[in-house]
Amino acid sequence: MTIPADSTAIVLIEPQNDFLSPGGTMYTYIAEQLASRGVIGNLQRLLAAAREKGIRIMYVPFHPFDVGFPELKPGGPAVEGLRGVEMDMKADWGTGAWLRGTPGPEIIPELTPQPGDIVIEGKKTLDAFHSTALDYLLRANQIEHVAFTGFHTNWCVESSARSAYDKGYRVTVLADCTATDTEEEQSYAERIIFPKIGKVTTSEDFLAGVA
Repeated sequence: MTIPADSTAIVLIEPQNDFLSPGGTMYTYIAEQLASRGVIGNLQRLLAAAREKGIRIMYVPFHPFDVGFPELKPGGPAVEGLRGVEMDMKADWGTGAWLRGTPGPEIIPELTPQPGDIVIEGKKTLDAFHSTALDYLLRANQIEHVAFTGFHTNWCVESSARSAYDKGYRVTVLADCTATDTEEEQSYAERIIFPKIGKVTTSEDFLAGVA
């Protein structure tokens, strides 16, 4: 089935240094899968071709926190979770994940947004819809078909794809443009979860199906 470019959007979740660059708090865990699947290169080719076709591209990076996480209640589970990231993952360039003023929350240079792309701020949870204007901007752009890419496949991508399905969007997950910590987790999401809420395909096949 061919789908129209003007009602299609690619949502790119958390293409940031903390996941994707050496020194990032979570890079060590995902590095092998990034390399073996060639995800960064796949995303670069996808985004370049999508822009030529006039497909909307929406970036949803994780929101940066100030040092000490003053946005969250002291001693609460969310704060303790972030401190756990600090202690367990030993970020090379900060004292924890997603810290404002460090390179961690910055979008990696290879995936720098281009004119016409939309960067949606405010993501503080796994679901890209929960604390952002993503739903509003998709509807304002009259988007029906949403293709999800990004990180991690079985966490933020899956949560966001489930939410999109519940909101009535036609969901596609571009498997070769997502990654997570292990092949087992990736495979489970691709085989068991995503086919129940939409379509799983490659970036090449997706682009071929957009008019």
